[in-house]
Amino acid sequence: MVLNPEHGFISDRPLVRDDVQRLVDVCVQKLSEEHSVPLATIQMQVYFDTNFAPRQDIINENRANIKLRTAPLIKEIIETNTKTKEDLDKLYRKMVVTTIMSSGLGNPTQLGVLREAAAALSSVFPQTELSQFMSMSRKDKEQQIVELTQITTGIRLFNRDCQKGGEGIEDLPNLLQKAVVATQSSLESQLQKLLARVSILTTAVENCIRYPAEPEKQETCETDDEEEESGVGTEGDEGDVEEEVSVEVTKRQTQMVLDGLATSRQLEVYLRKLVLEVDISRQVLSELLEKLKARLSNIHDTVRFRTAIPTVQVYPQFIDLSETWSSLQDEMVLLSNINNMAWNLHKFLQVLEYIDEDTLKHMIGDATILTDEERLKATTGLKIESSEMKTEVVYPAQVTDFDKIPLQYLGFCAWSIIEGHGALIPGNPNMGVCRWNGNYYAFSSPAAAAEFGRHPDKYVLAVTDLMQKKPELISLLQLQEQVSAGELPVMKPEPVIKRDSAIQTELHPIPSYIDPTYRWNEWDLKREAIKLANIVKSRTKSVQTLRSWHKLSIGLQVKPLKSQGVQTVRDSSSNVPTLQNFIYGLRGRRDDKQFVMTLTRPVHE
Repeated sequence: MVLNPEHGFISDRPLVRDDVQRLVDVCVQKLSEEHSVPLATIQMQVYFDTNFAPRQDIINENRANIKLRTAPLIKEIIETNTKTKEDLDKLYRKMVVTTIMSSGLGNPTQLGVLREAAAALSSVFPQTELSQFMSMSRKDKEQQIVELTQITTGIRLFNRDCQKGGEGIEDLPNLLQKAVVATQSSLESQLQKLLARVSILTTAVENCIRYPAEPEKQETCETDDEEEESGVGTEGDEGDVEEEVSVEVTKRQTQMVLDGLATSRQLEVYLRKLVLEVDISRQVLSELLEKLKARLSNIHDTVRFRTAIPTVQVYPQFIDLSETWSSLQDEMVLLSNINNMAWNLHKFLQVLEYIDEDTLKHMIGDATILTDEERLKATTGLKIESSEMKTEVVYPAQVTDFDKIPLQYLGFCAWSIIEGHGALIPGNPNMGVCRWNGNYYAFSSPAAAAEFGRHPDKYVLAVTDLMQKKPELISLLQLQEQVSAGELPVMKPEPVIKRDSAIQTELHPIPSYIDPTYRWNEWDLKREAIKLANIVKSRTKSVQTLRSWHKLSIGLQVKPLKSQGVQTVRDSSSNVPTLQNFIYGLRGRRDDKQFVMTLTRPVHE
């Protein structure tokens, strides 16, 4: 709105308060217009830009929403402190519900789903292990809940494949295959109907353009002021008035046809993107179904004819099976998003119903309605002549990857965009493309390319001016980068070239050294002297912090050695008398009697 010269804003200066108020009024007026085709195009572009996202972003957002819904229940499980058996039973039931909600396999309010999930969970996590679960840290609890959900999901899916369970589990593979086929068929049907409408509008617009190679061709409708003044009626004043009114209506309807063609082309671009996304989903679905089939076959081989299976062999397979099923659920979300976008985009074409069919037939005249393919075939064999052209012409035979050359304006004819006041006529690159300032331009005819090649700057700047008046074409022609970089200047006359030049000599060819401790003021020296004197009389204290202990040295205070004696306890001992006995009567006696005399001294002696 600011860049449009029709609104009277000065783009070289910042907006003042009056300019802002006038800009608000202009925007409100544009938004309040009824049956405005350019407004519908802009609304379509805004809707698509805000809702279309890469596949991985949509998947991450969906999984984040699922995690957000189950976060309160998981938080309650983690923070619960059980004390009684009843509390343990409630906690276990909450874990069962969490596994159902996180996996999306059934409704936890159904009794059959709840029983099946409880049986699967009890096979890998009995209720007796809740005490050990409660002693874990918060992070370990969250991780174990995720693992239990994946393993339980894998067990339920395996039981469903064995036809021994699967309560509440939908046949997602078959549903996805049908959804992909239905979505692709619906998009192709919409695209075919749209292309038929585009062919009619393109033929009508193309028939109104006076090509340079055909000067004798008369336009069917009048689109500028000079043509509007040249009325067809010549008999009487009443005929002139009636022809003038007819021309005015035709001009307005002609502009609606031009804008309707831009809206249809924009929707065509979006529908082709959605079709490409469906093709990607179809390829991914094929790979996931093969992976799912192979994983189920491996699990069957692992558990066949075995009563006891190590957990390290079967649990990772259940986890992988759960992840594959989650990927299938992601594809269902992606297809649902594509269908919603296609339905909402189709609503923006309702504004084309207000185009006058009589005016459209009048613009087409006797011309044959051609599709884009037929229009390309009609110009097959033609070749752009590079003589008397400032631009370089690149032919398909000169470049190996000619189809990958990025064409400006989405491949539409650059000359027709200007001469047709926004007419979007497809160019034919097989005739050759013009290269100018590193950009490649396609054209609908050699004559149009010749006109562009003689004055390329004129047409390129004219396109930038047209973008200011028709902002809905910026996104369609993929000129967002030029707009964001401010490369849409208003066409101005070439200014007189003036240059001011100056010469500056080097100020300091030799680097100088500046002493950081230099003081030229004597008061600074006195101030430092007073500070040193105060420091001498002060007591030094140090503070050690936790962050600086490894950086600063630590001082230790020691004392000189001191001689000091130590008095120990006195040792004392006691001796007992030695036993001494004397036996007499061993000799000199005739009888056999002997006597013992004790010679042991008393203890007190």
